[in-house]
Amino acid sequence: MSNVAVLYASGITKNTEKIAKYIGSKVDADLFDLKNVSLIDLNEYKTIVFGTGIHAGKPYKPVVSFIQNNKGQFDGKDVKLFICCMYNDEKGNNQCSKVSKELGIPDAVFFNKKEKEMNQDGIPLSVDAFIARL
Repeated sequence: MSNVAVLYASGITKNTEKIAKYIGSKVDADLFDLKNVSLIDLNEYKTIVFGTGIHAGKPYKPVVSFIQNNKGQFDGKDVKLFICCMYNDEKGNNQCSKVSKELGIPDAVFFNKKEKEMNQDGIPLSVDAFIARL
């Protein structure tokens, strides 16, 4: 079992899933698609990473529900959040701040598939910077 769990919900474009799988492959994390699984024992993990897309300004319901129903499992853990949104710059920062506050996860970043700098896998370079913090 890994020390890192990546829990995510992705939309039609599958951007969040692509990034979650990329992160998982780089840190040898266990991946959980919250659209397919809702009971997860997080006791063995030191780091928990949540990933969500945004629809109509809100994070996906499977992520919101899981966080609301499992807050007790996060005590003493390093909990992080990434969102995949359509905004860059200040709008992206504002949306990320709003969602991280709603979900109670202050360590949050946002990614946009239109970022200027991508790695060889077509993933924004900012994802690699996020991975370095895990």
